[in-house]
Amino acid sequence: MLESAFATWQWLMSPISGASVHVVDFGTSWHARLMVLGWAILLPVGILLVRFYKVTPGQDWPRRLDNPFWFRSHRAFEYAAGVLMLAALALILFASPANSPWGRFHAYAGWTLVIFGWIQLLGSHLRGTMGGPVEPFTRNRRPPEQWRGDHFDMSRKRVVFEYVHKILGYGLLALSVLTLLSGLAAADALRWMWIVIAAWWLAMAAVFALLQRQGRALDCYQAIWGVDPDLPGNQRQPIGWGIRRYTPETLARAPWPRRPSAGN
Repeated sequence: MLESAFATWQWLMSPISGASVHVVDFGTSWHARLMVLGWAILLPVGILLVRFYKVTPGQDWPRRLDNPFWFRSHRAFEYAAGVLMLAALALILFASPANSPWGRFHAYAGWTLVIFGWIQLLGSHLRGTMGGPVEPFTRNRRPPEQWRGDHFDMSRKRVVFEYVHKILGYGLLALSVLTLLSGLAAADALRWMWIVIAAWWLAMAAVFALLQRQGRALDCYQAIWGVDPDLPGNQRQPIGWGIRRYTPETLARAPWPRRPSAGN
């Protein structure tokens, strides 16, 4: 029994190539740790939050609208990943370059992630004005003549932003998987590292599939302004794959429990 456990431990702690030794310099090892934390953990969690938690458990939606949880958490996770990415970049600049084919691919893919990752972060400030019947910071009601805004009206600027932001975000997530795998291969990472990262990604995929099946990928516009069909954004198709939109007649299908109205 002990011999079998020891053999398993040795197998897990050996490089994926089967080599007898595994030596990685300080800069490379901490570059890998920070990139895994940023791109394999923070980024997927941030995407899950922004996609499925525009309405949080216990929120009486659509009576209680515009829950800021999803926006604040998504922004915090993505900027934290961006800072970790820059720190990891600084560390690898002083490390020995990898000359293997996987190492060269990893370098090109990594620079692509860094450049377009920060384009994505900075581009989020181009989402346009908010608009709507409520001032987003004070929560005070606005007169109807002040409701105009890129998001409330779903202007062309806002529509283009949403398409670019979503396509680029999911594209970078897919590229991050290839980049991290190529980094593990270039460093001849230990077997337990491959297993743990693969298990984490499978868990994230399972959570994604479950929440998607439950219908929790609510349209951002409806999360903020509700289901009134006369609102400008509710008169066009939602942007993105698998995004749910509800009407007053289909609210009973929404996965969030609602309190009964007065008199019921």
